[in-house]
Amino acid sequence: MDALFWITLLFALLYYWFDTAKAKETAVAYGKKACRDMEVQFLDDSVIRYRSRIRRGFSGQMVIERSFRFEFTLDGQSRENGFIRLSGQRLQMLELDYPEHSDPGQNSHGPESHHSNRIYMHTTYSEESNALRSRTEKRPDR
Repeated sequence: MDALFWITLLFALLYYWFDTAKAKETAVAYGKKACRDMEVQFLDDSVIRYRSRIRRGFSGQMVIERSFRFEFTLDGQSRENGFIRLSGQRLQMLELDYPEHSDPGQNSHGPESHHSNRIYMHTTYSEESNALRSRTEKRPDR
């Protein structure tokens, strides 16, 4: 009985390990695609998992929801953050923390003056259309 418990526990840990590695590869692919589409540079060729939890997936089954963070650059000097959430292996949310730069012709306080607003790119999975749907919104709270 003791051996069965340890074998089951080992199997569960191995499954979680390999499933997380696959989810990380999926998140990297989504991050690279989003950066390519936004014409920015995906940095470090990696993502960092910062949260995992069990939630209900798109079909109502229990899945592991993982949240990842990655970095990208607009100009090759500053680093900005992006976030990806996967429900199982499916994309649930992709968010780019994209600062608005002021116009060089406007009165600014230096060459790299930023507005206080941030633009977040949300990409959600639509099960009805089996496609990705995007929208952009300005958020004055950032």
